[in-house]
Amino acid sequence: MAAERITIDSEHRDRKEYRQLVLSKYTRFTLVGIFVLLSGVSYFIYEDLCVNGLPQLSIVFRLLPAGAALVLLAAILSPLRSRTGLVIVLYYFCLGCLMAMMAGLIVITSRTANYQLYVYGTVVVVFCVYLCSLFGMKYLLPVYGIPMAAAVLFLLLDPAVTLGRIMILSNPLATSLACLILAETGSRIRYREFLSGKIIETQNAMLNNELMLAGSVQRNMIPSSTPSLRDVDIDAIYSPMIGIGGDLYDYIECGVPDTVGIFVCDVSGHGVSAALISSMVKANLNAIRGTDPSPRWLLQYLNERLVNQIGQYFVTAFYGRLSAGEKRFTYCRGGHNSPLLVRGGTVIELRGKGRMLGVVKDLGFEEIELDLKKDDRLVLYTDGLIEARNDAGELFGEARLVDVIVKSLHMENAGFVEAVYRAARDFQNRQMFQDDVCIISIHIR
Repeated sequence: MAAERITIDSEHRDRKEYRQLVLSKYTRFTLVGIFVLLSGVSYFIYEDLCVNGLPQLSIVFRLLPAGAALVLLAAILSPLRSRTGLVIVLYYFCLGCLMAMMAGLIVITSRTANYQLYVYGTVVVVFCVYLCSLFGMKYLLPVYGIPMAAAVLFLLLDPAVTLGRIMILSNPLATSLACLILAETGSRIRYREFLSGKIIETQNAMLNNELMLAGSVQRNMIPSSTPSLRDVDIDAIYSPMIGIGGDLYDYIECGVPDTVGIFVCDVSGHGVSAALISSMVKANLNAIRGTDPSPRWLLQYLNERLVNQIGQYFVTAFYGRLSAGEKRFTYCRGGHNSPLLVRGGTVIELRGKGRMLGVVKDLGFEEIELDLKKDDRLVLYTDGLIEARNDAGELFGEARLVDVIVKSLHMENAGFVEAVYRAARDFQNRQMFQDDVCIISIHIR
């Protein structure tokens, strides 16, 4: 019973919300319709009296929808507008008055030569009422049914009206039936679309919440501080494309004074799937902290644990062991973008042989030792940086990256990283990158 009650309450809330949405959507069209209706009253009164010779009683019927329209207008322009049920009743009362107007004119002209003209005019009004209807058959049936039933009953009781004239009413009656069916069908379709939209909104909200949670978890995977080394500054920027991504960087504690491992990787693709793989990489890195692995051994170790575990994805990686005391940098590349060494205004690529991880077992990696000098700067990055694309389709590219690096060498390390990041972002003329971006700068003082 409780579950049924919850279902009923939920359906009631949905229908109430749907009515409010439809009413707010059509309010501006209602104002236009009321203006047209009021503007046409004078003309149709003139036509009834002066052209068609109807009695003055026809004025009453012509003014009936005009009066209802003024009441509806007053409700829409007042605080009563918030009372959805009342506004809907007044709206359909106005439509009912339109039909009552035509039913009255049919009765008035039932014995005249203009009778058929007003019957056909009723067909037009029936169709116009359908076009103005907001909901289905339930709301439209009394609008059509009560005035037309009254007109038919009056004509049946009038002995002066022939059966042939009564049969002419089949035109507005048949049109009314078709409009009822169309209104019900259209209303059900719109309501289903509304419910589908709510489901999609709910699912999107849930997905966004999950992405926010996943992004929070991933941010906790990223180092919250930089290692403190003698005569070395290290700064980094990490920007996932959608709040969560496949780029990862980490500092590996080697257990040796003034020595740290610097790791950066990029999982193919982006989003949740790439983030899951980067979390696998992070877990494997955590398992070897404090062991002082060599760059070659670490990449081989990660490759063995990723093969047959990540499907069609792959990981590019770079790991360097920095000894601040010896000013020595030992590194290995696993298919990753070559880091850049900036020395004396010259930018040098740190190449090395090694394939991407997670595809083939028993990979070999070239381990290279590099002696560092005062004022050297090492720049590590992921490909989202150089693949930033502007509106003309041009890539930021390595040449522009090198140019920005050279122009920003005078800055402190943190400002240097920010300048490189901002240059790529400004180049593409968008706040968000089309891929995850990671930049790490190591400055030897």
